[in-house]
Amino acid sequence: MQTPIRHLAPLLPHAGSMILLDEIVAYSDSQLQALARIGPDHLFLDENGQLPMWCAIEIMAQGVAALAGCHAHDAGQPPKLGFLLGSRQIDILRPTVAQGSLLCVQVEASTRDEASGFGVFDCRLSLLHEPGDANTDSAETVATARLSVFSPPDIEHYLQEQIA
Repeated sequence: MQTPIRHLAPLLPHAGSMILLDEIVAYSDSQLQALARIGPDHLFLDENGQLPMWCAIEIMAQGVAALAGCHAHDAGQPPKLGFLLGSRQIDILRPTVAQGSLLCVQVEASTRDEASGFGVFDCRLSLLHEPGDANTDSAETVATARLSVFSPPDIEHYLQEQIA
């Protein structure tokens, strides 16, 4: 797919206002860079018009999901359901960001096992100071994490095993 990608619904197993990313700037086999604009109708704004940075984990996880969705799309497949298992390391470097902010999420695969569906991704969320500038050199890092994820190769079979 050509970047930038601005229509993300076909790439993510999310819907409506739960899609927190606005644009995929670039992706490769193991990396993705995307933007998230914090508009006035953002799902998680607090009463002061601020986005609490506990949301950073979900934004970074959606970056991982978007990378998987890009690969699925390139292979002619729909996006697969995945699970955020947790993190060994999360650093939240500020409590909130203001409405109107532009965030850049960068994810990079550290470990992936396609056969089992397990993966570990190094993630960084940055506040861009120049709107429309996806150059993260001058950006302020607001959160980092190493996310562990699981996307079983056969989700239907996996879910049936969990119910049984």
